[in-house]
Amino acid sequence: MAYKPALGTTEIAEMVGISQQAASKRLSRLEEERLVESDKIGNARAWWLTDYGRRYLDSSENDPSNQ
Repeated sequence: MAYKPALGTTEIAEMVGISQQAASKRLSRLEEERLVESDKIGNARAWWLTDYGRRYLDSSENDPSNQ
């Protein structure tokens, strides 16, 4: 299994400036869309981009309508 860079829900919430609860809800929706995956580690949940999520980001960064 390859190393997957992961962040906790609280870290992600702080990075984007929203509450932990809001981050958790949004991340759950992104997981349903298969853009991210998660795993419970101790009392925390770790999140990382899927290959599909990386391709999605790459394609939207190259889309001139998003600029």
